[in-house]
Amino acid sequence: MRIIEVRLSRNPPWEKQGGWEVYEGEGVCPVHCGPNAREDALSYARQRAGYAPTEIRVLDEAGKVVETIPPQITRGLV
Repeated sequence: MRIIEVRLSRNPPWEKQGGWEVYEGEGVCPVHCGPNAREDALSYARQRAGYAPTEIRVLDEAGKVVETIPPQITRGLV
């Protein structure tokens, strides 16, 4: 099972803009900025989770898990 983390960015340029990262693994970490950044990041994570059993973890500013979205049973693309 894969794990995707949705968290505030710690990269200074994105941190200043309130960016949220969707961390899937080294080198796979898109950042969403703007007034709906958290919701956009969660939406992206849910979309990526649709391809394989995946748990989504939402982290707070301290890096602690505040929400866990369990794997969903999804149908493959037809």
